[in-house]
Amino acid sequence: MAGEVAHVVYAARLLKHLEGKVSDSRYWAGTLFPDIRHLGLISRHRTHPQNVGLTSLVGKNDFDTGMRVHAWIDATREKFWQEANMKESLPWHPFVTHAVKLLEDELIYDLFADWNLVQRSLSAIYEEELYYVSSREGIQRWHDTLQRYFKRRPDAASRQQLSLDIGLSQSSAEEVNGVVEQLRENKLTQQLVEKFHLHLEQLLV
Repeated sequence: MAGEVAHVVYAARLLKHLEGKVSDSRYWAGTLFPDIRHLGLISRHRTHPQNVGLTSLVGKNDFDTGMRVHAWIDATREKFWQEANMKESLPWHPFVTHAVKLLEDELIYDLFADWNLVQRSLSAIYEEELYYVSSREGIQRWHDTLQRYFKRRPDAASRQQLSLDIGLSQSSAEEVNGVVEQLRENKLTQQLVEKFHLHLEQLLV
């Protein structure tokens, strides 16, 4: 599963593959909506359609396409990291999977230029979101969480805030930051992030 910045960066790359089949900013809201599950408002399986392939990314509308792109990115990334033996190759820690996502977000943040576009897409609550989650307050809380996180390239402070926002304790959020720093010192982490980016490009050729 990818981090929130990674979902934007990779979804932007998928737009080229979709060749004009997306025209509405709801695509970004759809791309980011599935991980609202982190707030405990919905189960993962309801927002992550199964068996999405490159030929079945387009949904019934742009929001749905964004959700399908999210699911494809998660599945593709998870397969890559499993085949790379991430858990065996990187320092072991119960938070290593979460920490890898956060470090990846930092490393690739600058690959996307128009964060204001994504911020604007999160300024409204969409009927498609309400179809899955009836709580406007919960959806707004997720949008606020994302908007805070996207304001700048992720750093220790914004990582910690994100961890708190999704329900981790203060001590756990600080521990996650410590794991991120351990991973940063491990050259293999950055190599794997770069290799996944290349892998994605090869799939989309």
